[in-house]
Amino acid sequence: MYCFTYASSYDCIFNELLLWSEISSEHPVFIKTVAELSGIKLPQDMESRLMNVNKDFSELKEKVLQAREVLAFNCYYRMEVGSEIKKLIIEFIRMDENFISLLAKVRNVAPEEKVWQTLLEHITEEQIFMKNIFENLKLQVF
Repeated sequence: MYCFTYASSYDCIFNELLLWSEISSEHPVFIKTVAELSGIKLPQDMESRLMNVNKDFSELKEKVLQAREVLAFNCYYRMEVGSEIKKLIIEFIRMDENFISLLAKVRNVAPEEKVWQTLLEHITEEQIFMKNIFENLKLQVF
């Protein structure tokens, strides 16, 4: 974690967004892979939704990279950094809430598989942790 939920600079918030977008994009792939290796059959629509989460967080990471490049390193756009970074934070939170909701449904698949449930519990806790980080950072951005 770069900011420890204290926004010391816009750059630390960009770094938080990059880090957690990357991790969030990997979680669905990890879930799908573990399911396949464990012989757990995910419904097709659930698998598609997981891959959409992967795509959405990957695209958000690209948006963050582009915004950081344009806003943070161009003196003409300095005044817009706060509003743009707040939009990115809000987008992350919205996507994270949707993913947490999906994770609750994924947990209903193979409830008897303890390792599977432990994995999903860990990922859910991590996504909630991320949401809390960004809720806190959002309050610090003007």
